[in-house]
Amino acid sequence: MNTSAELLLNAVKSKLHGLPCDVESLPKTLALAKRHSVLNMIAEDALKADLPEQVRAKLLSYYAEFLRQQESLTYAAEILFAKLEENNIPYMPLKGYYLKKLYPDPLLRSCCDLDVWFDPARTQEVKKLMDELGFELKSSGENHMFHTLGTASVEMHYSLGKVPSCPDYYDDILPRLKHVSGSLYNFTDEDFYIFVIVHLYKHFKSGGTGIRSVADVYLYNEKKALDREYLQREFEKLQLVTFEEKLRALSFRWFGDGELPENDPLADYILSSGVYGTVKNATVNGAAKHGKRGYFFKRAFPEVATMKKIFPVLEKCILLLPFCYMWRLIKAIFTKPQAVKSSLSSFKSADEEAVAKANELFNDLGI
Repeated sequence: MNTSAELLLNAVKSKLHGLPCDVESLPKTLALAKRHSVLNMIAEDALKADLPEQVRAKLLSYYAEFLRQQESLTYAAEILFAKLEENNIPYMPLKGYYLKKLYPDPLLRSCCDLDVWFDPARTQEVKKLMDELGFELKSSGENHMFHTLGTASVEMHYSLGKVPSCPDYYDDILPRLKHVSGSLYNFTDEDFYIFVIVHLYKHFKSGGTGIRSVADVYLYNEKKALDREYLQREFEKLQLVTFEEKLRALSFRWFGDGELPENDPLADYILSSGVYGTVKNATVNGAAKHGKRGYFFKRAFPEVATMKKIFPVLEKCILLLPFCYMWRLIKAIFTKPQAVKSSLSSFKSADEEAVAKANELFNDLGI
């Protein structure tokens, strides 16, 4: 673990416990904090340090934009939830909306978007009311619709997705939810935690996850009295027992009474990932699962179901598939040259040693 990582973890630990940070150490942590989406945690303290004027100006600009975004998300949630209540549409806020309430100050927990599950039987009504409220539909995927309202991003989930080890785990979830009031539903504390771990696992296994996710795990376990027997049974179904145990243990070593671990592959992987992982990690992990050549072709030539979402015309004429593959590649080269360059570079870095290291870590975590 390098110096900036150790300093940042100590600063985050202080903020989670409502304690003052070592202000003078914070300038060394700013870049890493931004990568892990915890810069908002230390921004006010860092501004008290002796910073170059250019760095101070950038930090002030970042924090002002962060505060505006959080206000936009709060406003989007207020008008959206009121409209869902008005139309008696069952809904449930997810992830960050509730996790941030566990922090000493909700502004310590960044949220880049608002995630909301709703009753999939009411999809057409939800589309209509989102339009009436002024939300702009940007895209629709297998699990959610992505909207924006000003600077606020909102994902409306008609599905909570599939867990590879238990594909039907989140099918027909409404009967499993607890009714709060009106049209608002929630998971139980245990089921909310399970969803957090499942979501974290998906990021972890694809490109990685960061410090913020580990802080979430720590606070949830620290502040909630969870039924461990129930969690054990459910994580066994999901084949995530070891993953959750080791992640929880790491969270208490980082932010509880434990000591920062040395030479810990799990800690190193998370610290190298950033909040949503890296292209390099995604490539190495993909190569570990499919083989380097197999993963390259999987990325270059996605499955037909995915291509149909990108090119709706394929629903009517599947014979156009080869031309759609060609167009997709040509478009990427000319419109996203840096992304293509980054992907090719990551494939070069996915050597046998990196793939073996990834497989060793995943095997140790039981995933």
